[in-house]
Amino acid sequence: MHGHGVYIWNDNRKYEGEYLIDKKHAFGIYYWPDGRVYEGYWLNGKQHGLGIYKTPDQGEVRFGLWENGKRI
Repeated sequence: MHGHGVYIWNDNRKYEGEYLIDKKHAFGIYYWPDGRVYEGYWLNGKQHGLGIYKTPDQGEVRFGLWENGKRI
């Protein structure tokens, strides 16, 4: 996949955003089945750059910088 797209896994995870050579890239939103959401930037399929992580049950919102899939 290349460009803007939506992918839904069998377990109801979902990604909507940009792809580059079949990997999440640039801006996108990732949804977990339990209601968690990451909205932000990606590089080589991992969270990388500015992003927001939200949890539905505790109403927790984490805004920050991610590098290679981990918040720093």
